[in-house]
Amino acid sequence: MSDEVIEPPVSKKIYAIFAGAIDQIATQRLGNAVSLATQQGVDEIHLLFQTSGGTIGDGVFLYNLFRSVNMEIILYNCGCVASIGVIAYLGADQRITTSNATFMIHRAMFSPVMATVDRLQSATYAAALDDQRLESILHGNITLPKEKWDIHRVSDLWLSADEAVAAHLADSIGEFSPPLREQIYYVGQT
Repeated sequence: MSDEVIEPPVSKKIYAIFAGAIDQIATQRLGNAVSLATQQGVDEIHLLFQTSGGTIGDGVFLYNLFRSVNMEIILYNCGCVASIGVIAYLGADQRITTSNATFMIHRAMFSPVMATVDRLQSATYAAALDDQRLESILHGNITLPKEKWDIHRVSDLWLSADEAVAAHLADSIGEFSPPLREQIYYVGQT
């Protein structure tokens, strides 16, 4: 038996900022950042997350990516996370919001401008599919009173930080506060 003291491994954390639309470029940047972090043995990613939304498929991809990686993903809303950004946000292991941040959810939408009848029918089918998967994620992760779901059914639904915590959209109210002199990465568009 040895008297050697074995120190527990030090947790490797990184801190980053994402601010922008959720689109194919954003998913490429975030996917690359997660991939590089796994190669470096990172245990936790703390990501300041700001978005007005974007493309449904890309947001669902981020939701699934955040849920499946082999490290802790902690997302922070310190401004606004809206539309498909809320779906991506729900994929994180921990979701923190500042007290003055907001969230917005709505149903799948498309623009019928310049559409033919055939394209309208196809878009209606695609919107219904998108709506089904978004509603499945929302209803599987958050709890809202009936009157809030009723608003969501026909309009944009805005939630305060306190309402988001009550609905289990966010886990807690807190701040994105990297340690002093900690390097912060930017993974949004430049």
